[in-house]
Amino acid sequence: MKKQVLIILFMLFFNSGAWAATPETPASELPMDMLDGTSIANINKFISNINNELNTGLPLLNTDIIKEIAAQGLSLDWKLVWYKALNYLFKELAVNMNLMGKLLFLAVLCALLQNLHSSFEHSTMSMLAYCVCFIFLAVIALNAFHQGMTLAKDTVGNMVGFMEALLPLLLSLLAGVGAVTSVALFTPLMLLVVSVMSLVVKDVILPLLFLSSVLECVNYLAGKYRMSNLSGVIKQSALVLLGLSMVIFIGIITIQGAAGSVADGLTLRTAKYATATFIPVVGKMFADTVELVMGASLLLKNAVGVFGVMVIMTLCALPLIKLLSLIIMIKIAGALIQPMGDENMAKCLDGIGNNFLLVFGALLTVALMFFLVITMVIGTGTMTMMLR
Repeated sequence: MKKQVLIILFMLFFNSGAWAATPETPASELPMDMLDGTSIANINKFISNINNELNTGLPLLNTDIIKEIAAQGLSLDWKLVWYKALNYLFKELAVNMNLMGKLLFLAVLCALLQNLHSSFEHSTMSMLAYCVCFIFLAVIALNAFHQGMTLAKDTVGNMVGFMEALLPLLLSLLAGVGAVTSVALFTPLMLLVVSVMSLVVKDVILPLLFLSSVLECVNYLAGKYRMSNLSGVIKQSALVLLGLSMVIFIGIITIQGAAGSVADGLTLRTAKYATATFIPVVGKMFADTVELVMGASLLLKNAVGVFGVMVIMTLCALPLIKLLSLIIMIKIAGALIQPMGDENMAKCLDGIGNNFLLVFGALLTVALMFFLVITMVIGTGTMTMMLR
């Protein structure tokens, strides 16, 4: 019996020494079996669908990319990134030149009708012709706004789908670090926050901005019946709701992440001390082995998190550039129309352009929130390892 115990202790000592020989696990020796194959398959399936729909060329998540990020970090050629972004922006501006041409043509036509107003025998006819041209211009501008709003909704949906595929893998790796309390808090909290924020932006804030744009057009067309105050109230409501959602989101994520990290750090530190103190001979080696596995899980989690940040940035960058091109065209059209003498048309397009900027800001805010979710998971695991 004593011989068997000695043999077991010797084997434990030998295995623990082999694990603890390298305090930092190289990227080439990361235990890839810790990754959940189902989660990676879901992530790659989502990325493949996005590549087919948007032609983004996003890389799939595999062991080579994880090892490269873990060893070298995310290396980007920023000159090439800016070149491609500007190239894409100019292409979108060229595509949307047709929109500005239509708006300017209708504006010139309305200006001619106003100049010929005194030549008509009945002023009602000239006013009717002017109203028809104004309605056509408003419909074209609102159609462009609706396309931008639909693009923003689809982008938010794509980011939510990616987060739902990424979070299970990140949280499982976070549990491998030993942050069990943080995972218990984050699992329902993250999914709730991601779902609620996407619903608020897609189904409340963006429709409110579209309604505000419609009222802007009606306000400058109606003449006597002004709706500028109502449009302003709706716009301010959307802004307040977006800002309040951002504040609540940051508060919840920060408090829960910090509380979970402290609890996990104290628990791991206590468990490590108890194991090393109260278990004779093999306690210290067992604690070192567990610590090494946790360090490897931390590297994997950070690499997957960086990959997730890269995908989120790519998913929101292209739609943001498209929205920016539409904003530039509508703003330029409004600026060129104003010298023609039609102040109402210029103000209408300027109001729609301002609401376009709010759509741009709402989409950027959602992307920032998801970016903070990923970085919070990364930071929670790092903080847990520091506090242990």
